[in-house]
Amino acid sequence: MSKNLRDFNKFFYPKSVAVVGASVDPKKTGHVMLNNLLSYGYKGKIYPINPGAEEILGVKSYKSILEIPEEVDLVIFTIPAKGIVDTMEECGNKGVKAAVVHSAGFAESGEEGKRLQDRMVEIANKFKVNIIGPNCMGIMCVETRLPWARRTTFPEMPGGVAVISQSGGGGGSFVNLADERGIRFSKIVTIGNECDVSVLDLLDYFGDDPATNIIFIYLECFRDGHRFLEIAKRVSVKKPIIIYKIGRTDAGARAAASHTGSLAGSIQVYDGAFKQTGIIRAEGIAEALDIITIFEKVWFGQGKPAGDRVGIVTGPGGPGVATADACVESGLSVPMISEATKKKLSEAIPQATRSNPMDMGDFGFVAALKEKDPYGIMTGFMEEDENIDMAAVMGPGEANPGGFMESILNINKSHKKPFIVIWPSAGKEVEECKVTLMRAGVPLFLTPEGAAKALGAMMRYKKLIKKLEV
Repeated sequence: MSKNLRDFNKFFYPKSVAVVGASVDPKKTGHVMLNNLLSYGYKGKIYPINPGAEEILGVKSYKSILEIPEEVDLVIFTIPAKGIVDTMEECGNKGVKAAVVHSAGFAESGEEGKRLQDRMVEIANKFKVNIIGPNCMGIMCVETRLPWARRTTFPEMPGGVAVISQSGGGGGSFVNLADERGIRFSKIVTIGNECDVSVLDLLDYFGDDPATNIIFIYLECFRDGHRFLEIAKRVSVKKPIIIYKIGRTDAGARAAASHTGSLAGSIQVYDGAFKQTGIIRAEGIAEALDIITIFEKVWFGQGKPAGDRVGIVTGPGGPGVATADACVESGLSVPMISEATKKKLSEAIPQATRSNPMDMGDFGFVAALKEKDPYGIMTGFMEEDENIDMAAVMGPGEANPGGFMESILNINKSHKKPFIVIWPSAGKEVEECKVTLMRAGVPLFLTPEGAAKALGAMMRYKKLIKKLEV
C-alpha cells in the first residue's frame, strides 16, 4: 500500500479516539489506556468499546465501532489478536484511517499469528486504514496530550524530539530516562511488528513534521535498504537522526528475530549506510541521551557553534584536564586563550591559571560563588576570546552546589556563545541542583567523556550535512 503521509496526522492529532477493549478491570491495558486518555488531558472525544459495559470510568461505552454516531479518527486495539480481524472490517466500514494495535499474538508468535496478521493487514489495505503495531506499547503526542498505554511517564511540556522505537519496553525506558534529563518530546511511537506502517514511513513523516527537530530511532533493522538510503539522506540534511542500533552481534540478532520477527543485519553494513546518509549512531543509551541533549539544547537551543574550539572553565584541576583529554580524543580543539584574555584574567582573578583549561586556582572561591562569581567571570572571558567557539564549565563536585547552580543560571540568561555544563558528582543537593538546571534548559552532562563525545558528534554532523547539501 502506498502511504499517504498526510493521513498519519490522524495518529497524532485525532479529534476522536475509540478504545476497543476498554475495560472496567484496572489491571487490563484497555482500562489503563482509557484512564490515561482521561487523566493526561486529551481534549478530543473518547469512545470506549466494550459489549458488556454501559459506561467505563464515567464515559458512555458502545458495543461496537459501528454504533458510534460520529466519525472516529483513531482506534486503539487492546483485545486479543483473534478478535481484531473482524473489528478491523468494522473500522473500514466506519471510515477509520488510523489504528494502533497493542495486542500480541501475531507474527511474533508463530505461523498462526502470522496468518492473523496478514489477514488484518489485507482488510486494512482494502479500506486504506494505516496500522501501527501490532505487539507494541502504542504512541504519544505531547502537544495533543494523546498518551500511550501501560506507561506512566507523560512529559508535561512538548519539545522537538521524536522517538521511533522497534522495542516497546526499550523505547519506554528510554523516554523515562530522557524525561529525567529535561529532554522534551514532540511524538513517540513504539512500532512493534511493523506490519503496515514502518520505521521508514515514520522517518519520512517526521522529516516534514514542523513540531519535530530531532529524530531518535531505537532500531532493530530497516527492511528496505534502498528506501532507507533515499529517505535518510533527504531527512538528515534537515534534521539530526540519532540511532541506537540493537542486534549488533549474532546473539542480539537471534534475539531480535524472536522478539519482533526482525532480521537485524550486519552492523558494518549499517555503519556504512549511516555514514552515507549523515546518521549518528549512538553506542549506548547513555551516549544517545548525551547526543540528543547537545542537539536539543545547543544546536536548536543556544545556536550552532562557529567551530570546534572548546574553552574549559573549572574549579577542580583534575576534571578540567580530563575534559581537555576527552575533547581532543573526540576530534575537538582545546586551543590556548589569547593574550588579551590572559591579561583580563590576571586582573580579575590573580590566582587563576592563564591557560585552557582555565582553572580558578584557589578552590576557596567555591565557598563564595555568589559574592565573587568566578565561574561567571571566567566563562565570560572564554566567550569574549576570539580563539574560543564554545565553553565547557566543570562543576565543583559537591562543594556549594546551590552557589554553582545560581552561577550557571545567570550564565544561561546572558551567554554569547554556546556553553555546556559537566558535573560528575552526586549527593542529594547536587542531584536537586542538576534537575533544576536541566529543567531550565541547560545542557548538562555527567562525565567529561559523554560531553565531549556529544560535542564531537554535533561537529561531525555539521561538517557532514555541508557535504550532503552539495
